[in-house]
Amino acid sequence: MQTLLPILLLLLLSMLSACTLLTHDKPQLWLQRKEKPIQPVSQCGGMLSYYTALRVMSAKELDEELSRLRENVTHAQNTCDQLRLVMLLGMSKYRFKKYTEAEKLLKDIFEKEGTLAIQDKQFALLLADEIQWQKKTQSNQEALEKQLKKERAASLNLLERLAEAQSKLKELKSIDKNITAREQEISRPSTDKIPHEPK
Repeated sequence: MQTLLPILLLLLLSMLSACTLLTHDKPQLWLQRKEKPIQPVSQCGGMLSYYTALRVMSAKELDEELSRLRENVTHAQNTCDQLRLVMLLGMSKYRFKKYTEAEKLLKDIFEKEGTLAIQDKQFALLLADEIQWQKKTQSNQEALEKQLKKERAASLNLLERLAEAQSKLKELKSIDKNITAREQEISRPSTDKIPHEPK
């Protein structure tokens, strides 16, 4: 029994050293894995404040801001400026006119969506929904305008036909009046043509 004790102790120590080696290997395995970096909640920041600022700008200031953002997007390819530009294109001054440009910007943003922070991605989705709503509204408005144009044309046509009918009716009344007057002349001979009896 005494001879087995040192052997058991040696085995126990060798097992403990093996466990220690395994635990030292684990951090190296974790380091080899490529973890995705944790994205911030928003990297653009202050988008709602920017929207509030846009709302109080004059038409001239909005045009200047539009030019500035387009230049930034063209040269710097800044995702945050792309979002700001999409927001600006959705303002009432440009609404229904620039949604095609806004859609292209959003498409580009979503293609590089790995660079977007969570809040910015949500904001981009909100803007995309707004653009879709604008397109649908514009389509409905155009359909209504087209229908109204058709109805106006039909109404003008009816008015023209009514005016023609009234003109014809007036002519017929005039002809009828002339015929009646002639009939009365025929049925009542003139007293001048009747010979007078001698007194």
